[in-house]
Amino acid sequence: MYDREYFVREYNRLKELTNGQSPLRAEFLKFCNNIHARKLEKVFGRDAYTKLQQECGDSPNKLEMERSSTTDILSQYGQLVRNTGTIPVAAEWEQANYSPSPDGLRRTHNLKWSDMPAFFIQNHESKPEWRDVIAILNTNQPTANKQKRTFDQIVDRILSWTPDRKRIIEEGYKIELRRYLEKYFDLEEETGETNPDILVNKSYPIEVKRDPTQSEYDRLLGQMIRHNKIFGSAIAVITNVSSEDRYKKFHKLFIEVHEKLGMAAELIKK
Repeated sequence: MYDREYFVREYNRLKELTNGQSPLRAEFLKFCNNIHARKLEKVFGRDAYTKLQQECGDSPNKLEMERSSTTDILSQYGQLVRNTGTIPVAAEWEQANYSPSPDGLRRTHNLKWSDMPAFFIQNHESKPEWRDVIAILNTNQPTANKQKRTFDQIVDRILSWTPDRKRIIEEGYKIELRRYLEKYFDLEEETGETNPDILVNKSYPIEVKRDPTQSEYDRLLGQMIRHNKIFGSAIAVITNVSSEDRYKKFHKLFIEVHEKLGMAAELIKK
């Protein structure tokens, strides 16, 4: 089972699920059902993970854990706030080619992307050269709190929703959920940059899936990450689940990936 083809396939699969980011060795071993590193070494020999990354076309990330200084990170973040005039989303940081990546912030500095405004204020509030940035962050913090409340309200409404009956096709669930939610929110369908099934208040994407296969679960995780990078949050609604084991494995992976990336997401089963 654990041969060269298996490791290459699983590495590329994990990389795809994390939106093209090269996974760290510990993340990869955990993704492969917590296998022991010796199984990888048995196939690739010494420096096994480096050789696997090279075979998959990646540069080895042995030095990935070297830290950018906190001063550099905060300076980049402050400049990005100036440029955007608001609290930036993770995608804007990546588009600016700043480093480390949002996931690297968590791994090397134990900082979630959502914590960056408060962290910047804490470190630079008394520095006059950043006064304009502090003002932008303080002005937009109430908006961020409001967005969190709206997200929670949408989740609560979906949790309160019960489909009228089991449906043969996925579209039936989408239509029923849309009719339910439009009593409380403004809705659009399959619109915007990431084309979600439902977009609430132009800001909160929802994907609806009926009894997904494994490949559909994998695709859904990628969709959720893309939605999150654009909108800052995402919701997945799974209906008519036939395999509890497959759902539970996906649910575990869903939580792990979004926590690692510091993204707000909710998975709801109906």
